[in-house]
Amino acid sequence: MSADVHRRLTTAETVALLARATERPSRLTSNLNLVRELAVASFKLKYSGSALGYLWSLMRPSMIFGMLYLVFALFLLKGRTAPGENFPAELLVGIVAWTYFAEATSSSVSAVVTNADMVLKAQFPRWILVVASTAAAAMTLVVNFALVLTVGLIFHWFAIGWQSLAAVLLLLELVVLALGVGLILAAGFVFYRDLGYIWEVLLLLLFYGSAIIFPFTLVPQNLQRIVGLNPLAQIVEDLRRALVSPAIPWSGNVLGSWLAIPVFAVCLSVVIGALAFTRLSPTFGNRL
Repeated sequence: MSADVHRRLTTAETVALLARATERPSRLTSNLNLVRELAVASFKLKYSGSALGYLWSLMRPSMIFGMLYLVFALFLLKGRTAPGENFPAELLVGIVAWTYFAEATSSSVSAVVTNADMVLKAQFPRWILVVASTAAAAMTLVVNFALVLTVGLIFHWFAIGWQSLAAVLLLLELVVLALGVGLILAAGFVFYRDLGYIWEVLLLLLFYGSAIIFPFTLVPQNLQRIVGLNPLAQIVEDLRRALVSPAIPWSGNVLGSWLAIPVFAVCLSVVIGALAFTRLSPTFGNRL
């Protein structure tokens, strides 16, 4: 787990953020304001002290893409992918989506524990810490997708049409999935610190099991439906269809009526995460 995930806000910053939130007359407005302030502070702290600063939010997925493109597109999968699918663009879209999910969930794991001072000394809804971690990662997602779309349109990598509007809903689905998983992980990590190491291993398994580094069409046909039931694989596949090429099938074409399963899983993750977090949050103080 990267060191920047474990950065804490100073006491002065904590007091300032909470003070700004409590100035608002509406509780909902106060909570949303605190989420925004924490997310922005987290985003800034993530790159503080580095020579390149915010450029790392662009360079990191670009470097990962370059390495994977060299290994998979030019060597292992060369000649195996359909030309109409434009595999390099597929790979880039998958990496950007994956980078967000991995960053959002990894930072959410320790969101409560690394802000123990806030939890013990201030009164505010604890779920704000997880939402703020997810929102901070979403800032990087927006920057990365804006860059990908700009470069992709210049070099004609993408097939933009009415179907591309689905990308907005798919990105929202991705954020909801990351939030639901993050709530579960954050609540569990307070009581079981081994969960952080377990999640690192599971992320690696998800990376290879979500068709990030290879086209979905290369999955054996008898396994495509099983892989497609993974919500992350479904989101990535449909993002590729919406943005890259009409030669790529929608996940609904592969799953049929089973498409309801990954969509339901995303909704269920938020419900379970919210219930678990709400039930366990009153006891956080005893374990921090």
